[in-house]
Amino acid sequence: MSDRRIGTIAVVGDGVAGWSAAAALKSRVPGISVAVIPVADLRPGFVDLFGGASPSIGEFHADIGLDERDVVARTGAGIRLGTRFSGWSGAEYTHAYGPAGMPVDGVPFATLWAGLGGMEPFDSFAPAAALAAAGRFIPPRGDMLGGYANGLQLDPRVYRRFIEAYARHLGVVVTASGMRHAEVDGHRVTALHLDDGGRLEADLYIDATNGDARLIGQFGDDWQDWSPWLPCDSVVQALGTPDAAPFEPFLSPLEQVEAIDGGWRLTSCLPGRTDTAIVYASGARHEPGEVRWFQSGRRSRAWIGNVVAIGEAHCVVEPLEAAPLHVLHTQIDRLVASLPDRDFDAVELAYYNRETGQEADRLRDFLILHYATSDRPEPFWQAARDVALPPLLAETLTLFRERGRLPIRDGESFDRDSWHAVLLGQGILPQRGDVLAAAVDPTRARAAMADFRARLSTAVAAAPTHRAYLASLRTNA
Repeated sequence: MSDRRIGTIAVVGDGVAGWSAAAALKSRVPGISVAVIPVADLRPGFVDLFGGASPSIGEFHADIGLDERDVVARTGAGIRLGTRFSGWSGAEYTHAYGPAGMPVDGVPFATLWAGLGGMEPFDSFAPAAALAAAGRFIPPRGDMLGGYANGLQLDPRVYRRFIEAYARHLGVVVTASGMRHAEVDGHRVTALHLDDGGRLEADLYIDATNGDARLIGQFGDDWQDWSPWLPCDSVVQALGTPDAAPFEPFLSPLEQVEAIDGGWRLTSCLPGRTDTAIVYASGARHEPGEVRWFQSGRRSRAWIGNVVAIGEAHCVVEPLEAAPLHVLHTQIDRLVASLPDRDFDAVELAYYNRETGQEADRLRDFLILHYATSDRPEPFWQAARDVALPPLLAETLTLFRERGRLPIRDGESFDRDSWHAVLLGQGILPQRGDVLAAAVDPTRARAAMADFRARLSTAVAAAPTHRAYLASLRTNA
């Protein structure tokens, strides 16, 4: 029997998406040959412009053999414990990574908290949010400061150089000349023609060309437009000047997202600077500066023939909740785990496309949740609130508003803790009480909650500051 295993992979695109995929494939697939092919005049993707990363980045680094502490020290990154929202619906709140509170008599904390009418802010019971509010961080441990996870706040330009260097160290090669065009036969790429006249063949081609979709776009697959629910289509970014401002001992481990008329403002804090961006709908407001246009949505199929699209070549999501890097990492993980042989069996590709599409749709619904539950009065926000929702999200909101039921679907990118943090933070409370929660004595429940907050406050006060933790990593690097 002939060996039909994939032996050579060409990754087209040398941004964060391309180098991340190349590093993962080279480190996790034995005996594979991986080459990265640059593309001239390639539009940067959100992962090349915004460095917010969810906890999925820790899993990605571990999978490819990187110690995250070393990544932080060598890239000058900060810790990211979640997102702080203001102006979206009522009071400010934090979507913190990880759980809030603890069960009482087996009843989940979120259910109890909602049943008691929302005493103290929900996020004040979340260890990650409490640490963030104090500007502190310590890796999760077995006491009160446990159960949460952390993402990273990266400088995307520094991180791109870092992940490229690591991929090269693993044995990934890069062509001296970029891709001019792809040679296509039906629904397969047969070769890449390079700017210097060379021709490169591979068993599998990875389209990491961001929204340009230089490979997958040639097959004319349907584009599913998400703009009716995610109406922002423009970004203006302002990068801070390193050390331009006086040193501030408080370094927030949260991205700040403020809703404004026609969109939202993002503030990201790195150890040496603060970056800002306005994400907005071009029909609702205008912003000075260099505008990057985008359209939220995805292709019906990520894998066609011997071409698989990753990142924005398949799915475009705005930089809310660190979504662009999150979806890239989950796509890369599924790609590595699902590699077929060179026959590219239709059943395998159909399964991959179904799973990848389902995961993208669940992430879409989580982002839509923020718009659909806003109480802002401007026409932009009213329209976002009034549009008919995707069926599964509509069902989720109905079930939660009725009695606090929260179905978690296959392919969810964010877990139950995250959904609770946003739903309750946006002010969505169940209209009727939970039967199990009603059986818990409210006085005892309140006492347990107060005790939890007191112990959490004590534990947080003993943790090092965010800056001190980062300094300790640089010292030990």
